[in-house]
Amino acid sequence: MFERSVVVGDEPIPYFYGFGCADDLVNALAAEFKNADAGLLIADRAVAKFAEDIVDRLAEYMTMHVYFLDAEERNKTLGAVQSVIDFAVDRRLTRESFFLAMGGGLTGNIAGLAASLIYRGVRFAHLPTTSVAAFDSVLSLKQAVNLPRGKNLCGCYARPTAIACDLEWLTTGPRSGLVNGLAEMVKNVLIATPEHETLLLRSLGRLGEEAAPDALLSLMRIGIDTKEPLLRADPKERKEALIFEYGHTAGHTVEFVSNGVIRHGEAVAWGMLVAAEVSRSLGYMDEAEVAHHREIVSHLGLPDPRSRLGGLDFARLRQVLAADNKRGYVQCAPDEVPMVLLKGVAEPVLAASGHPLVAVPLDTVMTALSTVAAP
Repeated sequence: MFERSVVVGDEPIPYFYGFGCADDLVNALAAEFKNADAGLLIADRAVAKFAEDIVDRLAEYMTMHVYFLDAEERNKTLGAVQSVIDFAVDRRLTRESFFLAMGGGLTGNIAGLAASLIYRGVRFAHLPTTSVAAFDSVLSLKQAVNLPRGKNLCGCYARPTAIACDLEWLTTGPRSGLVNGLAEMVKNVLIATPEHETLLLRSLGRLGEEAAPDALLSLMRIGIDTKEPLLRADPKERKEALIFEYGHTAGHTVEFVSNGVIRHGEAVAWGMLVAAEVSRSLGYMDEAEVAHHREIVSHLGLPDPRSRLGGLDFARLRQVLAADNKRGYVQCAPDEVPMVLLKGVAEPVLAASGHPLVAVPLDTVMTALSTVAAP
């Protein structure tokens, strides 16, 4: 097992990880929460086998409970958060108890928000079981759920006590699910660490081989190396770290309107292509850079975007775009939306305020969406 301290703001968060290291992870978690009176594991039902194993092992150290949820986009609601809190209160967990979130980013968000609200906050840790969670979403203080008008409109900032991941968990599902989540790594290379592009592409090509453990460790490095410097300076992702929203304006909208049928990683991949088309139409990016976006995204082996986006309700897409949660960082007219745009790799377009955001007409974004979805 490896341990790396991820500094967010002024405080380090221990990240325990390895391949086939569940025993060591349990020991590390037991040490982190040694003074707790009880623990609650909130887990995606799809990883029940791993969750039950972790609970059984931790039960040797302390009282443990487990709550299973169906990790679907339609369930990422305040109602789900309340259900977790009610479950914990019914089992008499206290301010000295802790939560563990085991699953993907959706599970982490529900559990993290619940932990921040019960008794005005209890300790919690992430146990990511998907690539998008392990390499990206758990490396953030943001915890949020959806509202009827859009994605991640209700949330808070909450710092996990620890993160623990057995990378073997990431390999037990379909390869398509593993690769889907790696769109965030493509994003990281495009926005901040182009020096990792060769390593990224080599790692993607080795995921189905015996070298998969090494490939996953390399992808972990890309995720942490990209996010930590920016999160150290901007832990609440309100200034320079807003660049991590690249591809997420259109991506979150597509994910939300599809009711999660188009998963987060895939949606972000198409969102980056939309952002590139917007940048080209506004004169920030040339055709070569747009082509580079298409080429690097193609290595993910995702379905053709035309088959995935063409059937969405474009009127609904426009409505959800208009409620994007980045509004307020830069001045936007009612018919504009704030977007992270690039001039080229690792060259964000900056607003006068210094934020890496641009107010873009909704018509321009919708045209770019149509271009990406066009036959």
